[in-house]
Amino acid sequence: MRRWVGALLTIVILGLVGVIGYLVITNFSEDATVADDTERRTTNFSTATVLRTDLVSTETLDGVLRYSDPATLFTSGAGTVTGLPTGGDTLMRGDVAFELGGRPVIVLYGDRPAWRVLTEDVDDGPDIAQLEANLVALGFSDDDLTVDETFDEATTTAVEAWQESLEIEETGSVTPDAIVFLPGPARVGALLTDVGSVVAPGVPMYNTSSEDREVLVLLDADDQDLLAEGDEVTVELPDDVVAPGTVRIVSRVVITDGQGPDARRVVEVLIDIAGSTGDIDEAPVDVNVVSSEAQGVLAVPVEALLALAEGGYALERPNGELVSVELGKFADGLVEITGDIAEGDAVVVPQ
Repeated sequence: MRRWVGALLTIVILGLVGVIGYLVITNFSEDATVADDTERRTTNFSTATVLRTDLVSTETLDGVLRYSDPATLFTSGAGTVTGLPTGGDTLMRGDVAFELGGRPVIVLYGDRPAWRVLTEDVDDGPDIAQLEANLVALGFSDDDLTVDETFDEATTTAVEAWQESLEIEETGSVTPDAIVFLPGPARVGALLTDVGSVVAPGVPMYNTSSEDREVLVLLDADDQDLLAEGDEVTVELPDDVVAPGTVRIVSRVVITDGQGPDARRVVEVLIDIAGSTGDIDEAPVDVNVVSSEAQGVLAVPVEALLALAEGGYALERPNGELVSVELGKFADGLVEITGDIAEGDAVVVPQ
């Protein structure tokens, strides 16, 4: 009798276990099957609220803070260097760029280099108009001087008046070794020669730049689409100050940075900076760029996602219900979601 009762109880218990197992399996298969560790989530969890927010992903690039428009100033004459400016000086129209053999070489503004002796005997040309514009700007002209491409008597008179002010021989003509044309005010950078050096035409004297600051980024060629002209970025300066910046130029020319196995194919990106950048001539900086952005989207913590055995992802409600979702942008530990879920809903996040 006892043996019969024991067998009956065993059958009943096994039947109940089977029913319970069936119900559990049915409950999860109605939506989806979790790929891993469901027990841990349902026994040790907290909840998070579905948010409507903006998701912004940023990428940090290496940059170099420097003065913009870097260039090198060369001499057109030969002789002994008898005077040089100081690094950090600003050269203006009419200033002395350097002295060669005791003679001052004068800064004038213009885009064309000096390449011939300018006198009344030369053919007309834009270099003459460039010289005349400088003479007018410096005040060495009268009503007879017209800024054109002709070196006439009025031009000669203005040149002689200018030479008199410099206390040099009043020849009425201008030789290429007596002047240097710069695009505008220029900041003196590193000196490339010394006082007392004997130089020949074409020798570099010193580096120049504008007084504006910029950041140079060597962007991997494969990431060229990350930045475009006019994009807004932020620049972390050496003193931990964060300054706004605007992309001015994204080069379309791919160059090689470095040598050997470390060489990279890059494009140059120039960024203008707003505000003060301190007294440092050149320094490494971090440039923060928005790489992706999604506005007004639903988002949950990444940890709330459940990988499904059949593929895709789901969220779990506190009551155990699984909700399939599609994923969008990721940022700051959150992920954009779309599906049968609403702002303010609670979802399970494992502890």
